[in-house]
Amino acid sequence: MSRSQILSPRNKVNKIASRRGLLAVSGIIAVTWSYVSVLADIATVTGWRTPFLLIVILAGALGATIGITGRARSVFILTIGLLLIGLITYVYTLSQAQQQLLTVQRLLADTVALFTGLSILRFIRAGAWAIAVVPAPVFLSWALLSAGRYVLSAAAGGVALGLVILTGDAGLLTALTGVVGFLLAIAAATLNQYDGDITQIDAVIVLLAVVIVLSTSVSAVPGSGGSPLVPEKTPKTVDASLTTADQRIEVLGSIDLSPQVRFTVDSPRPSYWRTGAYNRYTGDGWVRTGETQSYQGQLALPPGSSQSVRQTIQTRQPMSILPAAWKPITIEGPVASQATVTTQDGLIPRTSLSADTEYTVTSRLPLWTPAQLRRAGTAYPAEIDETYREVPADTGNRVTQRTNQIIANASADTPYDAAIAVERYLEANKQYSLSVSKPDGNVAESFLFEMDAGYCVYYASTMAVMLRTQGIPTRFVTGYTPGQRIDSNTHVVRGLNSHAWVEVYFPDTGWVRFDPTPAAERRSTENSRLSEARQQNTEGVDLNGSTPTPTPNPGDDTPESGDSADDTGTTQTPAGQSTTTSAGTATNGDSTDAVAQTPGIGVRSSDPLGTSSSTSAIEQVLPAVRVRRLLAVIAIGIVGVGAATRRSHTIQRLRGLVLAQSQWFISIRQHISQFADIFSSSESRSESESESKLQSKSDPDSSVAHAHQRAMAVLAYTHRPRRPDETQRAYRDALSLSDDRETALRQVEQAYERSKYGDGVSASTATTAVTAADFLVRTGTPLRRHIAQLRAINPPDDE
Repeated sequence: MSRSQILSPRNKVNKIASRRGLLAVSGIIAVTWSYVSVLADIATVTGWRTPFLLIVILAGALGATIGITGRARSVFILTIGLLLIGLITYVYTLSQAQQQLLTVQRLLADTVALFTGLSILRFIRAGAWAIAVVPAPVFLSWALLSAGRYVLSAAAGGVALGLVILTGDAGLLTALTGVVGFLLAIAAATLNQYDGDITQIDAVIVLLAVVIVLSTSVSAVPGSGGSPLVPEKTPKTVDASLTTADQRIEVLGSIDLSPQVRFTVDSPRPSYWRTGAYNRYTGDGWVRTGETQSYQGQLALPPGSSQSVRQTIQTRQPMSILPAAWKPITIEGPVASQATVTTQDGLIPRTSLSADTEYTVTSRLPLWTPAQLRRAGTAYPAEIDETYREVPADTGNRVTQRTNQIIANASADTPYDAAIAVERYLEANKQYSLSVSKPDGNVAESFLFEMDAGYCVYYASTMAVMLRTQGIPTRFVTGYTPGQRIDSNTHVVRGLNSHAWVEVYFPDTGWVRFDPTPAAERRSTENSRLSEARQQNTEGVDLNGSTPTPTPNPGDDTPESGDSADDTGTTQTPAGQSTTTSAGTATNGDSTDAVAQTPGIGVRSSDPLGTSSSTSAIEQVLPAVRVRRLLAVIAIGIVGVGAATRRSHTIQRLRGLVLAQSQWFISIRQHISQFADIFSSSESRSESESESKLQSKSDPDSSVAHAHQRAMAVLAYTHRPRRPDETQRAYRDALSLSDDRETALRQVEQAYERSKYGDGVSASTATTAVTAADFLVRTGTPLRRHIAQLRAINPPDDE
């Protein structure tokens, strides 16, 4: 921009206040909202909402001010400075161990991962990252908007929007809103460049309608499950999502249980077969932060006393998980080279395991007593303290107040007693059911205050959040309960054994399991499902040795002595009793709850095992939601078609084409009238009516004017309308008509000019003009042209 083109601050304000400027402002608001709302959700989940919003407001206000008063160079320099300051601040929020991992190679790999679907929520300090990144695009886009640089402003916001779309954190509506805003800003810039009028917005409406309709039909956003109008094939069973080791779980509504065998375990000690742990609660699900590392040998031992247990697992169905008792130390077998380790010390295979795959895991079961856990204190390691106590900022205070009340009523003065109190409260006050409607908003808060029943995902999520409000480190864990014992060491684990529970961290002991889901109600539901499957002779329900009637393990609900305990919580142990529980004896030996890798969850997965047997409530709701979306898209499409029609003058052109057929319509009516005369006794009246419908010969000038109007109408339809400042000759030359049509047009034009500017025309000249117009209309109307061609091929017989 030359010096003479630089606008004064007043002119910049006036430009923004114009209609084009307001259009651009609307677009940039939409773009900014789209990516800021995504990052705000991330900041809210991690407890950074207030500072995030303050920084966004300050960055936007500073950008608008600098854009009006400053120059482009200073704007870009300040943007780079804000980005560098933010990233440096983010690095300093990381622990020293995390900072040591920030090598150039790691940064490049993480950058590539971001653009290929790595969710920002998986960042260890996701909230700090959002705060570090957001000021730069907000400042730059609003500074450029204030400076009248609409395209650059949209591009600045578009980069941030593109990032959250590629990471999969932006939903369809959010991404669509940003794209529409981007197009509005571009439209404002185009109108401004070519001095267009705001009434030409119909072109923008057409483009927006196309974008919206196409985006609701085709999905290419990472992490999206497909078209929002075509229902996805969602899993009907909790276990269907267990077969994929996703990094994120979403809580669903109603689910079913799969009775088919998933794997068998050969172990002297029954246990909960753990498959995954998740540390970040999002309000409607859980996310596992950090990245997996290749298995390099023995993993770290638990901090306290432990007992070694060796278990051999054989898969019976394809799986993408490695079930094992907590805490796994080593893995042997062909899958060891494909095993990866999560930041929570869980095991996940790089590729899916086929059926009949066998591997062996050696675990160290933590040993503890209630007295030890009560003495554990709250001196949590810094990494535990930072990672496992987050509560979303939008979690209501009533969750904390209710938890305080429960703990006070139980006279619980240690984290262990607080966990027992919350566990027992949920067991006693909520019912177990697989038929629930997923609540809107915070799942844990809704389950605690508004729902009467739920399944293990709801119980575990709620308990974890309640304890976190007390500053107690917890995490959400998925896996399988022991299954059906068919001999002293072998357990058959079915899909209906999938389960979710809570792990609480205690210093000098490590992670201890607590299970708030009511065991008796859960077992009753699962045993009924298994009996039903056996009665229906469902394949894959039993193996050799598994009995049709479940045989409970002795002492399933009775805690064992502390010298052989594992990390499980004391679900059935009265507070104050100096006993512990074992992983293998906390539940029935036949079945347990309904959640695994993605309990009642994982809407992006299909059911590869084909174990579904009933339609869930969520699937009953989906059609209505899809219909509403479809109607909305149809309405948008209609608006777009209307704008396109207006833009292309289609209605006017069609109207002109219809009016041009007036002479043909008169001829048709004449033939009908003559045919009716054959059966009419009033022949004289028919003849007189027939003649009245003939084009009047007494007014040749009117006939010529009508003929010219018809010719112009049909040419506007077949080619284009004549421009107001265009001469007849220039218009005719521009159309490039065939010789016969050009000759006919000349005849109409000559008669029209003589009629309008001369002394008038004779009846014969008018007849020639009308005939020429008839020819133009007949050859320019698709239907009439087709009829004429058929008549030329098959001429009527001469009488």
